[in-house]
Amino acid sequence: MSWTLYRHYKGNHYLRLGVAAHSEDLSPQVVYRCLYDNPEARTWVRPQPMFDGVIADGRQRFTPVGRLRLVQPEDMRTVLAFGYDAWKHDKTFDQYCAAKDSDPHHQRGTRYLLEDVAGQSVAALNVLRFRESLIGFASVATSPEQRGKGYASLLLRAVMELHRFAQPDLRFLLFSEIKPAIYERLGFRVLPPEHQHFLPTPAMATGDTPLSIVEAEFLKVYF
Repeated sequence: MSWTLYRHYKGNHYLRLGVAAHSEDLSPQVVYRCLYDNPEARTWVRPQPMFDGVIADGRQRFTPVGRLRLVQPEDMRTVLAFGYDAWKHDKTFDQYCAAKDSDPHHQRGTRYLLEDVAGQSVAALNVLRFRESLIGFASVATSPEQRGKGYASLLLRAVMELHRFAQPDLRFLLFSEIKPAIYERLGFRVLPPEHQHFLPTPAMATGDTPLSIVEAEFLKVYF
């Protein structure tokens, strides 16, 4: 499965979910999702010729900027290389990969990969579904050559909106190994001290309501 990411000519990013048929004339309608906080709506529909078309000055209305897809077995060494410099713990790369292959925690979850418009793998993450309305993110990493370009944030937001499209009331959890402000821009907040079990790596979550007792339990054994 894969989904294309676009930049609108005004600058915002969108995730194309698919094409639907209009109920009256069967004309193709592109269904797409905002990758930013839009107070009017998150999910939009536009006739496919308009979505794929150009504006008055000849520019594309929506320009492809990348592709989101599920990680396949043949992608794993590429994905592991993204975080190797931070998580290698004095292992060679082959040793690091072998350790991950035998780690049951590493085998959990569903991994997503972001490719740029040229098809180059640039960022990846792992989605852990703890319960119906609670999802954790782990192993968020960007290719060393592509860091500082916003790919990890774009990937996170795309995966969040993909899951929110199916279930709007989701809460997301993660542990920040980078500046929390980067995740705060995506709607995460640093949790209160009673939920911090792995400092100096702070636990963060989306949503304004306090964690429930059940949600808080997952943070104690997150990895």
